[in-house]
Amino acid sequence: MSEMFDMFNISVIIITLISGLCSAREPIFRSVPTTVKTSENDTVLLPCYVDNIGFNAVRWWWDNQLVADSSKPELSFSPRIKLLQNNTLQVSDLRAEDTGEYRCQIIRPEPWGSIQQVHAIEVLYPPSVTPVPESGLVEVELGEEVVIGCKPSGVPHPIVTWSNEGEEMQLIDNRPTLRFKADSRHMAGVYQCRAINGVGSPATAAIYLRIFFPPEIEVQRPWVHAAPNVRAELFCNVLADPDAKVTWLKNDVPVRTSTRIVELSVNNKHTLLFRMVHPLDFGYFKCRATNSLGEREQIIELSGVANPAVFKNDSSVYSDTNYTLVWEVDSYSPIIEYNLSFRKYLPHLKPNKWASLIIPADSSSRGPIHSKSYTLTGLSIATIYEAMIISRNRFGWSKPSTVLRFGTEGADFGHSEHIIPIGLKINSEETIKRAELAAISTFPSTGTNTKASFISTSLILLTLLRV
Repeated sequence: MSEMFDMFNISVIIITLISGLCSAREPIFRSVPTTVKTSENDTVLLPCYVDNIGFNAVRWWWDNQLVADSSKPELSFSPRIKLLQNNTLQVSDLRAEDTGEYRCQIIRPEPWGSIQQVHAIEVLYPPSVTPVPESGLVEVELGEEVVIGCKPSGVPHPIVTWSNEGEEMQLIDNRPTLRFKADSRHMAGVYQCRAINGVGSPATAAIYLRIFFPPEIEVQRPWVHAAPNVRAELFCNVLADPDAKVTWLKNDVPVRTSTRIVELSVNNKHTLLFRMVHPLDFGYFKCRATNSLGEREQIIELSGVANPAVFKNDSSVYSDTNYTLVWEVDSYSPIIEYNLSFRKYLPHLKPNKWASLIIPADSSSRGPIHSKSYTLTGLSIATIYEAMIISRNRFGWSKPSTVLRFGTEGADFGHSEHIIPIGLKINSEETIKRAELAAISTFPSTGTNTKASFISTSLILLTLLRV
């Protein structure tokens, strides 16, 4: 029994000694894991310094491929990869595909497993980028979804930014793909992605976004003044994609062109040219544009009536009870008479009704610019008034002028006169009717003295204004 006990003690001692001896000789890495960032064609040395390596084998792995083994010197994964005597791995003539993890593995006998140290190589190379789609062209209809993108490559991985028509897009993050809705035709154009990673020059790719949309028509002059035997032009600007067919109509019937009436088109500008206007030409014309996505039209009037009058007042021409109004009218045809409407300006009260005066035109003025002045007398002291003018030639009454706000001496507002925007609500039809009635009452067909009647009417109206 004692012999068995002695044998057990001896075994324990032997095992303890062997374990201590093996522990003292366990391999220990002196090198540290490292990542080498370098350029193509360079040479990199990856260390694998180990204490107590003994007779253990050293193997190098690139990702999951064995590239060197100290126990198999004949192993040759690549002529550019060499295992040096101190177990350092040398990688020469670096290429982009050499990027990856490299593991130095120490192979120990059973029952001990292997130990390893991981290094990495990053072969830096400039960015490149491929547009998505590769054709660089995206076509959608207005309102559809747009998806455009870029595929960047490079080491390190590039950051992608975007610009539209040269203007940088303010995005919340750097993204290789843009996704949005084509809500406006103005979103069409060149989108450029820019890839940058700090190595070499940035790479760019351009994608042209084309948005198909129905015609849009802009008419800068919806009313065109003319006269018989003069030249006149009607214009409309048409934008459409695909291009629109433009037709000119009058009374919903296509205009018949001739040597006298000609249709012209230059880029987006479409013109109906009258080399010599005929009285039958006056009326309303339609500029109609049609493409596969829709149809639009705008109306332009060709008219012989005068242009709206324009006040030319000098703000210094006023007194305590008088004010001289000066205006000009552009009209090919002679002006027959003017209707001057005026009233007190009461900013915080209900507006007064307009009072109207019919003023004969100067028969000596042949045009096309017709000038006229008229002095309002008997006005209230230090009071602000408003005035507007319409003009009549043989084709009828013009549209109202803009409203002039003026004041007699001492009137309390920033300037002695002020032009009211055209948006002021004025019923021009009522004004014209009132002017026509005033003309009948002021200039009767009987033998009444015209000048005396006109002066009487003026005095009555001015008396009403002073109330």
